[in-house]
Amino acid sequence: MSVGAPAAVVDWLSTHARPMQPYGDPPWRDVVTDIADGLLPRRADHEAADTPTVIGLAPTTRESVEVSELQVDLLQALVTRGVRTVVLQDTTEIGERLDHWARAGDRSASGPEAILADAWGPWRTESLRRALIWLRARNATHPADQVEIRGITRPAAEPADYDRVLALTTGTRDHERISALLATIRVAHDGGEHVERAHGRWTGEPFVDLARQARTATAAVLDPGSDAATRALAALDRIVRFHAAPLSRGRSGEDEETAAADQLVEHLRATGRRAVVWDGIGHLAARGTSFGSRLREHLGTGYRCVLTTFGSGRIRDFHLPAPRPGSLDQTLDHVAAKLGAGYAVNLTAAPKPETVGRWLAGRHAVRLISGMYRPDEDERHYFALDDLAGSVDVLLHLPEISPVRYVEPPEPKG
Repeated sequence: MSVGAPAAVVDWLSTHARPMQPYGDPPWRDVVTDIADGLLPRRADHEAADTPTVIGLAPTTRESVEVSELQVDLLQALVTRGVRTVVLQDTTEIGERLDHWARAGDRSASGPEAILADAWGPWRTESLRRALIWLRARNATHPADQVEIRGITRPAAEPADYDRVLALTTGTRDHERISALLATIRVAHDGGEHVERAHGRWTGEPFVDLARQARTATAAVLDPGSDAATRALAALDRIVRFHAAPLSRGRSGEDEETAAADQLVEHLRATGRRAVVWDGIGHLAARGTSFGSRLREHLGTGYRCVLTTFGSGRIRDFHLPAPRPGSLDQTLDHVAAKLGAGYAVNLTAAPKPETVGRWLAGRHAVRLISGMYRPDEDERHYFALDDLAGSVDVLLHLPEISPVRYVEPPEPKG
């Protein structure tokens, strides 16, 4: 695990960094443009089809507005340079619905809020909403060259499934119990059962067991074979599967990571498209047994990973402590203090002294902020990233962050 970086490393990073402050102003945009140019040089269509390119956007938190907005700015810049597939860590069903909306299949004037309400909780942000609205506007003006949106994981339950079961069991003798069971477990769609347990909000039976109890109770109160029973039990089967392997755990195992990456590469080779994937560094690192490492196996340098880290600041209702001593985040924060700004570093672009090369090839602790995070247990929330230079192509670091803004759910109809 990383210890305090040698002075030569801090000097090298400082020398090759592109400062990017203040957020959103022209200096920030200029750096984003340069990053996109380095990641995705313009190429002829036939060349792109022969060698697909995938860019992984791997932030260490989805709860910061600055971090999220930076991912959106990069996504837009990459689309401008030829990306035509946007991949999100959500189900293929959510991906299809967002794709339909963004490609103007839905001619209504409504926004994407209703779809985001069914998406995984961390995606329900104003930043992603802004990206979707931008993609839809771009697609409307380029009907023959549209950007598609895809999900990664297999279809699972959505919040609407819980409402469907409640509507179909209204008036039955066990409706109150079914309602209570589903209300308890529905919160997993906002962040995950593991988050509820980490914060002490739930200490009871596993959510999957409660989902199975709700299914048994529903089967007992609806007429077997009736339309109501068929629809309710189908929804409950999806709910049980969701809680058995929740999206908040990521894709379940190496085999599923491999299959998802294989499917994406096959799709890109068949269509000649280039892609950007927005996920976490645990899935997108180019080394290890992850989705990203499988992409690197297929594509070599055609897969590139962009890691966004941060120093301190505020999320939710608490302040974040400074990164722990010896972590990658602390080293990057030292560089930010030296520069007086956030910055970007292309780890592949410049020659490296031996000391720097050894440090980049080492194992580094990287802080991850998810729904489970508690500032009084900061030490627990670090991820071991092996071979930094082999796992990540571009480093982005923001010294201070603030809370992300969430989308207001749509008003219920009728």
